[in-house]
Amino acid sequence: MLLLPGSDGEPCALHDFGGDGPPVLLTHGNGLNAGMWATVVPVLKKHRQCFGLDFRGHGASRISQPPLDVERSLLVDEILNAVAAIGVGPIDAVGHSLGGATLIRTELENPGTFRRLWLFEPVMVPDGHERPAGDHPLVEAARRRRTEFPSLEEFIERLLSKPPFGGCEESAVRAYAQLGTYPTEEGVHLSCSGDTEARIFGSGATTDFTAFRSIDAPVVVARGESVAPGNELPPEMAEPIASHLRFGELLPMEGLTHFGPMEDGEAVGHAILRHLM
Repeated sequence: MLLLPGSDGEPCALHDFGGDGPPVLLTHGNGLNAGMWATVVPVLKKHRQCFGLDFRGHGASRISQPPLDVERSLLVDEILNAVAAIGVGPIDAVGHSLGGATLIRTELENPGTFRRLWLFEPVMVPDGHERPAGDHPLVEAARRRRTEFPSLEEFIERLLSKPPFGGCEESAVRAYAQLGTYPTEEGVHLSCSGDTEARIFGSGATTDFTAFRSIDAPVVVARGESVAPGNELPPEMAEPIASHLRFGELLPMEGLTHFGPMEDGEAVGHAILRHLM
């Protein structure tokens, strides 16, 4: 694991998961970490060397000076730092939710960074999209999130006992939990605070989708076809994003929700390889 300091001193963490072949960079959704790809990586490693990025304040990228600056341009910088550390370009990249949106923004602002992109429900909204008044329920839930647990096993059991992680593969949930906690005298503490997650949810801005035509890299935008109540926006935006991309392809995936990469890693892994090969 390599810690890459940002311009403000806050680090992001780059994990080398191994594998054979050209590199692929994996990025995660808000509140998650590179461990979310645990059941996808074994499929990819047969053909690719896999690198996972923990954005600032997530996973192994623990905050050095709270409160954390969550300006989206800093996340773009972290992706560029990770690509530079890998040392090969243009490279392929895979992203989920926040990670997928940040990959698109990175390529928009730094053309030629990526050869191909595979994105699962990147969360972006077009110019003119009206944001509902008040905080989204996801923001409120993040702020209420419990951050301390007596043990790692109790935290994992709690995750598996209810949505959204209850529908995920246990090994993916376990990998996320292991990377997303650190030990304390009382048990374990979450590395991504509810405040960080809530402020990232609240920091999003609208995007000019017509600008996507400038992206030359082929992009698959995957969408889960099982929509969880209260989280309709990510799958709703998949088709508009794909249709505005110059070389965009929409990929509906039956039986998956917004947490699809953690629900069926083998299916997601093979879908990624079909695009990257």
